[in-house]
Amino acid sequence: MYSQGTQYPNSKYKTQLCRHFTQNGVCALAIRCQFAHGPQELRQNAQQPQSFPEQTIQTNAFNKVQGINPMIVNYKTQLCKHFNPQTGQCKNGPTCTFAHGENELNTMPYLQNQYLLMQQQMKQMNQQQMQAELTQQILVMILTNMEHIFPGQQQILALLKQGQEKAKSGDTQGASEIIKLIIHDQERSKEEKQQYQQIYNNAQRHYDQKLKEIQSSQQQQQQLY
Repeated sequence: MYSQGTQYPNSKYKTQLCRHFTQNGVCALAIRCQFAHGPQELRQNAQQPQSFPEQTIQTNAFNKVQGINPMIVNYKTQLCKHFNPQTGQCKNGPTCTFAHGENELNTMPYLQNQYLLMQQQMKQMNQQQMQAELTQQILVMILTNMEHIFPGQQQILALLKQGQEKAKSGDTQGASEIIKLIIHDQERSKEEKQQYQQIYNNAQRHYDQKLKEIQSSQQQQQQLY
């Protein structure tokens, strides 16, 4: 609980719960966050909100470091020029990324570099995983729609079912090989190939649209931090 004599960056400081901390149990801004990380941080007489604010609190101090990860390479590696050790005050308040005294100096920037590298690798892995899942869905879509090209042809339909199972299990290469085996067969008619091409084109458009949605969603999540 904060004492009555404590000075805050703005009137709304720590009066509402942080949605990132509440939902994920962690917040990228850590101690620089303007919102409360749990009920114990809510300022006295502050009401716990029923819903989270749509926009971030806009203050000059917060805008200077908005979007900066607390594990940034230079975080707390240099002494703050604006910190007054006599008063214990800094014009940037709790949002300051510099050390307020030698006791706050970060002497392990290497670990921060490793942390940032790990985060970047995790984002890349996450994106690759989503693209792989999207590819699986597209292949299943193609193989399912191809059944309409070959009604009553049990041998081909059985291959298409097999391809669907491969795609669902993550064997996208095996599923693709089955499609090639069917379409490149010399017995395929011009009409059958045209129908397949239409199915493929529709699937490609769907893939491109979903991929843009994934990338847009990731960019929005990055902007939150």
